[in-house]
Amino acid sequence: MFALRGATAPLGQAQRQRRSPALPVLAVFTLCALLILLSGCGTPATSNGNNALTSSAAQVGTSFSASVRQVRARVVPAPSITTAVYTVQRRLYTFSPTNVGLMQPAVDAQDNVWIGEMHSNLFGRLDTHTGVVTTWTPPRGQYGIMTTTIDAQGNAWFAEQIANYIGRFDAKQQTFRIFSLGTWKGNQLGPQDLHFDGKGLLWFTATVAGAIGRLDPRTGAIRIWPVPSPTPSIPSSPYCLTVASDGRVWFGDLAGGAIGILDPQTGQITLYDLPNPQVQVFSMATDAAGRLWFTEVLPGKLGMLNPATGTLTELPVPAVSGGPPALYGLAIDHQENIWFVDVGANTLVRYAPGKQTLTFLKLSLPGTVPSSLTLDPAGNIWFTAGGSPTNYVVEVVP
Repeated sequence: MFALRGATAPLGQAQRQRRSPALPVLAVFTLCALLILLSGCGTPATSNGNNALTSSAAQVGTSFSASVRQVRARVVPAPSITTAVYTVQRRLYTFSPTNVGLMQPAVDAQDNVWIGEMHSNLFGRLDTHTGVVTTWTPPRGQYGIMTTTIDAQGNAWFAEQIANYIGRFDAKQQTFRIFSLGTWKGNQLGPQDLHFDGKGLLWFTATVAGAIGRLDPRTGAIRIWPVPSPTPSIPSSPYCLTVASDGRVWFGDLAGGAIGILDPQTGQITLYDLPNPQVQVFSMATDAAGRLWFTEVLPGKLGMLNPATGTLTELPVPAVSGGPPALYGLAIDHQENIWFVDVGANTLVRYAPGKQTLTFLKLSLPGTVPSSLTLDPAGNIWFTAGGSPTNYVVEVVP
């Protein structure tokens, strides 16, 4: 039913090359770091000069919201589902024999997997045709690479949250360009998630500053839209986002139990309060019908908001192992299946909305857990599994 493709090199024998030496590890992060706001942490690192660097000063323009609406989504009952559990054969890409802290990956048109190594303060590329891993030291990196994405020209972009910049890496020239971000009300922006829209503009969540940002790669201009807090006692912390086909930007709050949508044309922000104000929204994507799917970390639920009807469905994910479900990364494949990671069960999960079935793919990776996943241009699912002693990258062909 499911095929997993591994590296051409034998398992565990993938070559690892570094174009610039690793810096000493000055901070240690675990997967729990994904669930807290990172502000003012880390120790500055310096570029070793092996890669050319262009630094762009931020041209920050603030866009105040024309209006803010806060509504409670109308909850409808979750459908009855059937479940199945499979054990996946382990043919994996060994990314590193040590726990380097793999973050959100991205796959380019040549099947290269680009990914940040938080623990090692490196930006890495896995050539899936050869199994070779090559890494570069990001300029002024502070062990804060969070999310990676690919633009239409094949360049790799990443968010360096603690160093407060968005970086672009030109693989052909092997050069970095950084777009330094400013501050909002005395706080650094602290970029987290990245997503290109149909016009080539790069949207990002400014988690530390509580805002949504947009970078124009052609001019370097940056605009921000402050996001009001859904709960008076908790600061706004937009964490994940996705851009719908109509250009509107959905985002999820990490600490306030809400999801929101920004209309860039009018500046209007609509916040949808979730039934549980303690819910942490971790990852999201929209399907072809415009419905928003998202993961709730604890208690583990798969959420779906239909903006056409204003209805919300929260599907409780059953526990298939001893631990409670804890949902992280999410992606939608070309068949409109919803894929997400259940860290609590150490599984990759596929939900088929049309059939109302949940399929759990048990990974059986001792000492490692899955965290982030992404979709490649061909529609295949990729995910990372990190921990001790080994980090893996895995491709799933639906």
